[in-house]
Amino acid sequence: MTQVIQLQPPANLDWTLPLPGSKSITNRALLFAAIARGTSTLTGWLDADDTRHMRACLAKLGVSVVETDGALVVTGAGGRFSNNDAPDLFVGTAGTVARFLLPALAGSNVGATMDGTPRMRERPMAMLVDGLRSMGAKLQCLGEEGFLPLRIETTEGLHEGEVRLRRPASSQFVSGLVVAATLADGAVDIVLEQGTPARPYVEMTLRVLETFGGRGSWQGNTLRVEPSTLEGLTYAIEPDASAASYPLTLAAIHGGKATAQLGTSSMQGDARFPEVLQRLGARVSQTETRTIVEGTGTLLGGAFDLTDMPDMTLTLAVAALHANAPTEIRGVEILRHHESDRLAVAATELRKLGADVDEHDDGLTIRPPSAGVRSGVEIDTYDDHRVAMAFAMAGHVGIRDPECVGKTYPDYFNHLQQTGMVVART
Repeated sequence: MTQVIQLQPPANLDWTLPLPGSKSITNRALLFAAIARGTSTLTGWLDADDTRHMRACLAKLGVSVVETDGALVVTGAGGRFSNNDAPDLFVGTAGTVARFLLPALAGSNVGATMDGTPRMRERPMAMLVDGLRSMGAKLQCLGEEGFLPLRIETTEGLHEGEVRLRRPASSQFVSGLVVAATLADGAVDIVLEQGTPARPYVEMTLRVLETFGGRGSWQGNTLRVEPSTLEGLTYAIEPDASAASYPLTLAAIHGGKATAQLGTSSMQGDARFPEVLQRLGARVSQTETRTIVEGTGTLLGGAFDLTDMPDMTLTLAVAALHANAPTEIRGVEILRHHESDRLAVAATELRKLGADVDEHDDGLTIRPPSAGVRSGVEIDTYDDHRVAMAFAMAGHVGIRDPECVGKTYPDYFNHLQQTGMVVART
């Protein structure tokens, strides 16, 4: 097992390598296909840790997911799951599995237990659990209230009505309630009293749901979801916009050009990150299906609200190391509860590279090192894939425990090696 990967900046970058499929869309499509009627064929899917956890959990619930000619073929349950074996489900660190599959189980007449890694046990679930209980779910937290592990008990189903949320700690809670409402006895109104962070991820859930035949619509800050029987289909999954941010930002930082086969027609909120790179000073051109970023030799810094794309925070933070002025990132307090506390982690690692960093409740202010980014620094990754992938762009650095990228982009360092960035693996 590789413990440290030593990296250097790319020379004459011209990135055209393929991107992995979207993790977020893959797990949504897998779940909706699993509760749909008939067979679904998913193309362009991501094969990584998070999606393997979803597939493994679905298999324990009696759902057939078979890889055939490069596609995933899912035989749906036609509504609620009906497995009566009360399986033990392990979700790893996959928030999309824990927070989407739990509502589907709560809306089905099945019992099960759900658990994850020690870090997943620290990630909040209380608002989702409370919302599901208000709909009639029987959920028992087996440790600390509001966290995994928990037990799902059989019920007569979820009832219609209203679920009110203040400001959810994650948009995944809202998406999870959409899943639950699809299986409820009647229409459910999800009232977001103070909105939601990362709303594009909720929009993504609605778009995938509607493709399978579901129904959801906004009325101000209220999201109404009508129960429906989903229908199996053939579904093409987009490349991952979060993964695309790394080669595109490499070009912005170090020069050269990167091309991603993803453009303005994408449903992913992170597909708008090239707009941030353009504000930083990179040259950006886009069509509906393609994005090209070229470095100009200058990065400008600035103030950025990343409320709608919080996963881009670490990518922008590393770019800020190379800017000619400070960069402020705000609106991303939800990063405290991801695979790591990404704001605290980013501040620590940026300081090791010479930056002066102020850590805020909801973001960072980064003043780039006046003497240039330090060379030879080894970056701790905290078992967080985005820490590893973002800080690999910093310059002459070592990335400790790089295997964590297997969560969403298993080939990341192999792709960097093809650009000449990998100096050694030890």
